[in-house]
Amino acid sequence: MSKIQGELEVLLAKKLVDRDKLLAEMQSVRAAVRKDNPKQNKWLTTIINRIEELDTFISQKENQIQAIKQRRQLAENNLRRKQDAKRKILMGAMVEHLIETNKLSQKFVIDELESFLIRDSDKALFASYWSSK
Repeated sequence: MSKIQGELEVLLAKKLVDRDKLLAEMQSVRAAVRKDNPKQNKWLTTIINRIEELDTFISQKENQIQAIKQRRQLAENNLRRKQDAKRKILMGAMVEHLIETNKLSQKFVIDELESFLIRDSDKALFASYWSSK
């Protein structure tokens, strides 16, 4: 996330907090207007109903924005994971190439793998590979 995007996110969060406070105040005013004299203030009741519809619309749009942000974050995480896997595959291919061209000692790589790999299943993966060489 860029610095500007981070600053905008913080600013938006502050504005949303302010908006929520105003909405709470407006709801108490609406309740008072409806309670006091709804028939004489029919136009006011109509406006209040319209404002509530707009509040619902805004909430729905905020939820949609949040869902889009979550999908974007998931897509970024998936891309990062795929790139990481590809880097590891390419790094392994490079190490194999270096061993085959005698630029890297096979014994060194085997020793390093034995100390690096922790799980037996991982060690078993490489055991068959190294024994065939």
